[in-house]
Amino acid sequence: MWLLRWLGRLLWRIVTFLFAIVGGAVVVSAVLVGLALIAIPIPGLKREPLPSSMVLTMTIDGKLGSSEDESLVSALRSRRLGLEDAIAALARAETDPKVKGLMLDVGRASPGLAEAQELRQAVTRFRATGKPVVAFADGFGEGGLGGGAAYYLAAAADQVWMQPSGDWSWTGLSLEGVFVKDTFQKLGLAADMIQRHEYKGAMEPVTRTSFSEPVRENLGRAVRGWFDQMVKGVAEGRKIPETTIRSLVSSAPLSSAEALQGQLVDKLGYRADAIDAAGGKDKAEAVTLDRYFRRLGSPWTRGPTIAVIHGDGEVTRADGRGYGMPRFSAERIGKALDEAADDADVVAIVLRIDSPGGSYVASDTIYDQIRRARKSKPVVASLKDVAASGGYFVALAADRIVASPGTLTGSVGVVGGKVVAAELLKTLGVATDPIEVGEHAGMWRMTRPFTDEERRRVEAMFDRAYLDFTQKVGEARKLTPAEVDQVARGRVWTGEDALKQKLIDGEGDFVAAIAAAKQLAGIAADAKVTIETFPESKAPWQMLRDVVLSGDLPEEIESLLGGIRWLSTLTRLIPEAGIRLR
Repeated sequence: MWLLRWLGRLLWRIVTFLFAIVGGAVVVSAVLVGLALIAIPIPGLKREPLPSSMVLTMTIDGKLGSSEDESLVSALRSRRLGLEDAIAALARAETDPKVKGLMLDVGRASPGLAEAQELRQAVTRFRATGKPVVAFADGFGEGGLGGGAAYYLAAAADQVWMQPSGDWSWTGLSLEGVFVKDTFQKLGLAADMIQRHEYKGAMEPVTRTSFSEPVRENLGRAVRGWFDQMVKGVAEGRKIPETTIRSLVSSAPLSSAEALQGQLVDKLGYRADAIDAAGGKDKAEAVTLDRYFRRLGSPWTRGPTIAVIHGDGEVTRADGRGYGMPRFSAERIGKALDEAADDADVVAIVLRIDSPGGSYVASDTIYDQIRRARKSKPVVASLKDVAASGGYFVALAADRIVASPGTLTGSVGVVGGKVVAAELLKTLGVATDPIEVGEHAGMWRMTRPFTDEERRRVEAMFDRAYLDFTQKVGEARKLTPAEVDQVARGRVWTGEDALKQKLIDGEGDFVAAIAAAKQLAGIAADAKVTIETFPESKAPWQMLRDVVLSGDLPEEIESLLGGIRWLSTLTRLIPEAGIRLR
């Protein structure tokens, strides 16, 4: 085994050396280009003033995601606004007399339901000022890619436009599990997993060939809840009975002419036509919401400070992005909470959570960090698309929890174990010969299954973790053990159902979370506040500087060049060993 490790280290050093050479060239080139841009006046780079009459345009491509992004690669690659910045930009535009209307291009939008609900609320507030909102799509779904979330968002507009060649293809909601137990078996892998309890299905893809009945019931309830929320929202926006919407969904895909006849869209035309319609008689000039926001900034820059901390992605112990993927690390969140708690200008903290969970130990660490921060500042947990398992665990430490109706919430349970690769190694001709000190020193090795005694010990670890989780739920939500049992055991809930089950304190978006923070801090509801992200967001040049000064080139260059990002997807099929809240 030492020989394999030595060869592995040697190979890694060679790869690192090669990446460092290429990376150094890339970084030097980037620095030179940056200096050139600063030193040489280039036509077109001047910041033109915004026009005196404008219609804002927002193209939603995929999921908006968080407004915070610490990745140099993402910062250089994309200038799209995140969800919170989009909400702030629309809030500023509400009272800006130069802004005459808004055009949403949702043809390629695929937001999570909770994200769509937050943006819908921002659009609704903008509409309430009397300024028109036009939604456009070249088609709602194409090639079986749905279109429901995009149309749900479009239905919040005054008018919905669709390209004549497009189709209205919202055919319902579909959730399909992918199970690789047989694949593992063919590869010589065996998943030895433990769950608490029957509704905790995170590892079923590697332990089964289909959903268990409890998990099917659990996920089915969530999918039906999401669909009902979407139908209700569309019906309200379009002023069409819910029964009619359900009938049209069952009849889809529909041609553009059929969608027009069914009053699902108001006009057939092209993107330029939709912009003209949003601009009204003023013939306002089109300006992207991105440019508008970056030119004028947030409207929330006066008064006491409310700190916003983002917890996106898998819950981990140490900081790091892992192939550019967002991480919700105890190390990073702890630093941000300490900074916010020690800042004399900060009166409250809002923790934005979008996470399926992860490490139990990391979740518990963040839970304690929030409790400590609460000693000096109130904390509001604002749940986005997903706040499940470890993501919900950390929210329990907050003074108040708010979520959108579509937020996937709860999943109070524990799951984990290990994958045994003994047969795969045998097939590949790989032999192992461990030297161990301690009766259970090798219990987590992938080369053998648990012994009966080891499994009993692991089961006891999972029981302790589950008891800790459920006790924290009971204490935070003021529920009896019997009441906790009715909402736990691995069950997931929509935000709408979570409110009924007393797992959250209220429904609401980012603005509602800020309002809750103001209330807890004793600030008047109509008082001005400053909203500041912790830790402070960095510009691309600052990220580049940090990369150069740290000397940590391989990870950044690996992401920058595309590297082996596909490996992160492949390895996610193999669960990490240990206790997971996922």
